Amino acid sequence: MKLVLIGLSMMLGVFIACGGSDGMPPSCTGSTCNCPSGETCTISASSCGQSCTLDCANSNDCNGSCGDSCSLKCTGTSTCSMTVGNSASVDCSGGATCHITCTGSCSVNCGGGSTCTLACPGQSEQPIGASGSCG
Repeated sequence: MKLVLIGLSMMLGVFIACGGSDGMPPSCTGSTCNCPSGETCTISASSCGQSCTLDCANSNDCNGSCGDSCSLKCTGTSTCSMTVGNSASVDCSGGATCHITCTGSCSVNCGGGSTCTLACPGQSEQPIGASGSCG
């Protein structure tokens, strides 16, 4: 019984130290935000709202949403699963994987060995080649 409790305590400690399943907010200066290298970041309107520039560039896992006119750069084998606002632009390159959902008009550039999907309002997610856009 004692060994079971020790094992559970160690597992709980690892879970807490690694932040569980929640990501951290990005580091922001004004409206420019970035996710620290190798980290998982959960993006929200409160951390990256209107006209925010977001950089997920070094083996990051970025998920969540950003507001209207946001600019997302997902590179360096990062994975970005984001909902972006109206007039947003997304640059996915350097072997990144991007799953983008647009709430209005948006554009997605996909290059450099990256894999991208795009879902426009009222439509299901579709793979795109070098570029895609909504509205």
